[in-house]
Amino acid sequence: MRRFRVRINGEEFEVEVSELQEETVPQLKIQKPERKVESQSTSGSSLKVTTTLRAPMPGRILEVNVQKGQKIEAGHVAFVLEAMKMENEIVVENAGTVTQVYVEENDVVDHGDPLAEIEELR
Repeated sequence: MRRFRVRINGEEFEVEVSELQEETVPQLKIQKPERKVESQSTSGSSLKVTTTLRAPMPGRILEVNVQKGQKIEAGHVAFVLEAMKMENEIVVENAGTVTQVYVEENDVVDHGDPLAEIEELR
């Protein structure tokens, strides 16, 4: 274990640093939502895209704030996921209609598990 002095915003702290074994460092990979083109009108004016909202990390679902058939706006908090004693909001990127909800409150999910599908109209 090594000791260092660190200055943050003018305030000095003394810290101890030890080397970790590589396998003990958790890796968190953020996965972009999957998008599938469902259909396109002949006029080309609208495009239906289905987005699968996935769990960004393992945890437990605390809140489900969407239901099948619900129209939602961009920025809507669809789920609250508890991971490592922190509450993480899972937000919808684009407006659309919820076509499927895969989880309920208190379900345990793993990284990448599907939470819901949203059909976006573009």
